[in-house]
Amino acid sequence: MGLLDFPNPVGWFESVKDEDQKRDIINAVLSATYSAWIAFVWRSGSSKIAQWFGEGQALQDSAIAMYLTLRTLEKKNLLTLTLPKDMLNPDLLSKFQTEEMTK
Repeated sequence: MGLLDFPNPVGWFESVKDEDQKRDIINAVLSATYSAWIAFVWRSGSSKIAQWFGEGQALQDSAIAMYLTLRTLEKKNLLTLTLPKDMLNPDLLSKFQTEEMTK
């Protein structure tokens, strides 16, 4: 088994002719990446060592801010975020405010 036998996801993507399927693939990859990153930051912030160093709340706030920012794309069906339930607590989310800048 040589290097040429290694799976090539870019080649798979390029071989798809249907634009809807390409959009679905991009959505799935981005959704999984963002969901994993947000969950990682949230769980890292909830660890005892992060809390001990005083960075736990900052990490958890960062995860919530990322979610709230990406939620607009989720509402437009451009992303599907899968996140820890304890992060989606309405009391936690209510501590943040999103403002849109208009020209």
